[in-house]
Order: sequence, then structure tokens, then C-alpha cells
Amino acid sequence: MQPPNDPVAAVTRPDPYPYYATLRQRPFHRDEALGLWVAAGAEAAMAVLASPACRVRPPAEPVPRPLLGGAAGELCGRQVRMTDGDAQARAKRAVAAALDVPAEQVAAEARRWSASLAADRTGLDAFLFALPMHVVGALLGFDRLSEVAGRMRDVVAAITPGATAEAIGRGHEAAAVMVGLTEVLIGSPGSGLARRLRDAAEREDGVDAAVVTANAVGFLFQAHDAGAGLLGNAVATLGARPELRRAAAADRASLPGLMQEVLRYDPPAQNTRRFVAEDTMIAGQSLRAGDAILVVIAAANRDPALNPDPERFDPARPDRRLLTFGHGRHACPGDTIAAVIAVAGLDALLDRLPDWPERPAGYRPSPNVRIPRFS
Repeated sequence: MQPPNDPVAAVTRPDPYPYYATLRQRPFHRDEALGLWVAAGAEAAMAVLASPACRVRPPAEPVPRPLLGGAAGELCGRQVRMTDGDAQARAKRAVAAALDVPAEQVAAEARRWSASLAADRTGLDAFLFALPMHVVGALLGFDRLSEVAGRMRDVVAAITPGATAEAIGRGHEAAAVMVGLTEVLIGSPGSGLARRLRDAAEREDGVDAAVVTANAVGFLFQAHDAGAGLLGNAVATLGARPELRRAAAADRASLPGLMQEVLRYDPPAQNTRRFVAEDTMIAGQSLRAGDAILVVIAAANRDPALNPDPERFDPARPDRRLLTFGHGRHACPGDTIAAVIAVAGLDALLDRLPDWPERPAGYRPSPNVRIPRFS
């Protein structure tokens, strides 16, 4: 099979990792065909992610142009993952405080929904998306979870690069509905994640109410593709390793370590982008304001400088290091919740999946998230 032409095309290949290994031979280099810098080595990736000169959006385009003028664009522009600066830092602290949910509470909700969705005979591909959406929706405090999941599918489809005008229109409509539902939830009595976020934001000075709402909806947005990708890649990992699957079925206590190794070995988020706001030096290279950088997380995770013997899949790997949830001020604070949900889903599938797929049928089109299809 021909290697991919670039690291964006690699995301959906059956095995992009030999290609990523060649990228690491030039850990930080300019790709003229893509028109951006590529950080594939661990040291370069961490330097980019930690650099104050590198932003998550182009300074001149804080919201993607196709989304301007609608609710989906407003939602994007207020999320901590899409913004920088002092206001972002305050909102990020509130988000991190709200997400400090006891792991057992998350696990109990995940086990409940794993059993419920399995009992409904939800197909494997649908299960990958449904489980994280239902669990995070329930943690937020929603009760109409099927509606919430459907609306969020439309929001995610609108934000996806290359979305059609029709998809963007549906996304704006869905985003407006989700904002309304979330505002009601935040203002109602309860102890769910949405209320936790509101209370945490009140302890921070100057976090706008619209930012609180957008980031509560953002929890669902983050769970959609990344949650499906993580659980799906764990299924693919066990499909390729029947002996490991049998060992995991016999020893469920090994599942958290196994999931952490999936996060390192085959992460759902394969790459992320940064945009240079001012002239700077990174990893020995001079960058100019306006430059764009593709940080290839999946390549950096297998850098021997980060993890010895990186091509070996080892659920018991000591001192595991990974960049899957980012690094620096934009590191994702939802890492524990994401892993706990995936572990519960994998636990349920080990009991209920009658025919374990040996390999995915393919991967869903995406420039950055690796989500397998099994049917």
C-alpha cells in the first residue's frame, strides 16, 4: 500500500504509523505542499503546544468563516479550547474545577448506559458514539438524551471542515436549541456537571454566562468524535490481538491500563493545529507571525524519547507519557472522564459483543480524529 501523501491523509489509513515514523526523522519541518510546519517529534510537539506565541485559532479568524453569523459559530468562539488569553485562562480554571468529578460517579453512569444501550441492541458503530454522548449528557443533567445526542451530531457535522451549507444550517439550528436547553439546565436546581460549571465560574472573576453555557455544550462536543474514536480504537486493538482480548476478559482490572496504552499507541486525536501570532523561535526554527503548525500527536506519542520501545503495545507500561490530551495551557482537563467512559464501554463489549471484529472496515473521513467503522 502506498504511504499517505501527508499527515492529514494519514489519519484515516489502516496503519499510518510507519509513515509517522518517517515524519519523526524530521521532527520539526516545513511542508510546502500543505503550506504549514509539521511537528512530529515529541520535543518539538511539546515546544509548540507550550509556546505563548502559538494560538489555537488564527488571530484574524477567531471563528471559522463558514460558521460566522450563526449559533454554531458563537458556540465555537466561546469555548476554552478555541480561545486564548486571560479570559480563556479564567474560564479554563472553571472548566477544570467542574470536571473534577469522582471517577466512580462517572463509572457508575457509564456502566448504566453501557448496559442500557447494549440491551437496546445498539449496533457497534452506533454504540461508539452513543455511549460517551449519553454519559456526558447525563452527567450534565439532561434527561432527553436521545434528542441531545441527535442535536450534537448536527453541531459536530457543521463544525467539520468542508461542511456543506446545508449541514452548517442544520448545525446553527441545533446549536441554538442546545444553548437554550443548556441555559435552562444551568438555571435549574440540581448538582449536575452544568451546575458545577456555573458555580465554578462564579468563583472566577469575569466569566460571562454565555461562556459558561458554551463550555457546558462543549463537553458534549468534545465527547462526540474523541469518545467514539477512543473506544473504537480500543476495539480495533483487541480485535488485532485475540490473546490480549482473552487476557482482558479474564482480568477486568487490567482495562484502565489497557485504555491508557490505547491513548498512547493509537490516539483518537491524531493531530492538532496551532497558529503563530508573533515572530518566534521553536525547536531551532524561525517562525513568522501568520505561520500555521500541524502538531502530529500520534507520531509524537511513539517517539522513543517519550516512551522507550514505543512500537510495543504494553498495557502495563511503566511511566507512560502521552500528548493525547495536549500539553500546556490547552491540555484537556477531561482526560479522566474520557478514559473511564471508554473503560466501561469496553468492559460491556467484552461481555456482549458476539463476534469481535478482527479489524475495522475503514475509518470515518476526518482531518484529525481517527474513528474506525466496523460495519
